[in-house]
Amino acid sequence: MTKRQKIWDVVFPLVFIWLCMAAVTVVLLLVTGLIVGEYDPEKIYDRVRTLPMWISIAAFGLTLLLQKNNYRVDSMRFPMRDGGWKAWQMVCGCLCVTFAGHVWSSLITGSGLERVFTGYTQNAAPAFENQNLLLLILGTVILGPAAEEMIFRGMLFRRAAYYAGMRKGILLSAFCFGIYHGNVIQFLYAFLLGFLLAFVYERSGDLRAAVAAHMSVNAWAVFGDRLIRKTFHGSVPVSCLAAEAAACVTCFLLLYFRGKQKNA
Repeated sequence: MTKRQKIWDVVFPLVFIWLCMAAVTVVLLLVTGLIVGEYDPEKIYDRVRTLPMWISIAAFGLTLLLQKNNYRVDSMRFPMRDGGWKAWQMVCGCLCVTFAGHVWSSLITGSGLERVFTGYTQNAAPAFENQNLLLLILGTVILGPAAEEMIFRGMLFRRAAYYAGMRKGILLSAFCFGIYHGNVIQFLYAFLLGFLLAFVYERSGDLRAAVAAHMSVNAWAVFGDRLIRKTFHGSVPVSCLAAEAAACVTCFLLLYFRGKQKNA
């Protein structure tokens, strides 16, 4: 296989989920426009607030359906070591990624970068506001993590690690995961999560561990952060973030050194 073929083999999963999302968006915008008698996308989104969730649900479902066979083939082409994770390691993986995501998100928000790079606050964030709870859970907490882990860790990361080595594979998959989210703020957030999710997958050898961690961090982002801010009157206490950071580092080190001992 030539270098160009290897590069295409690695980036194809990213291209596929992008195209899938674009195709579903166009189709549902057209169908919704015909139903409501409106053809301006912004006005359609204003009139049908749940449309972004329906687009996500349809795109993720279609991705899972169309790529499941390729994922199975990749499982044989690029075998992963079996980390044989126990229940406590699965819990540590979920806590590590969840707390890291919340602390990192809070730091990004507090840094003022959202006022400089406004793509997220103007376009992405409003899509999750005032959404139907069941659709939000289905699209963001269930189908999204399952589809994205299959694409970015189960396929893209495995291919990149096989061709370029484990470290480069983790970094490349994290970079592509960030690019996939489409704006600077989400890139910064998703890059760190992509790195940790690839770490969880590499250590466990089980995509279910990465899916569980991804579901956990998304559920916390949607519900946990709101609960904390409501409890503390709109802000997240520094002590809370410090406790989460300490728990995250502890879980990461436990998984890291446990993996090294097993390898030795």
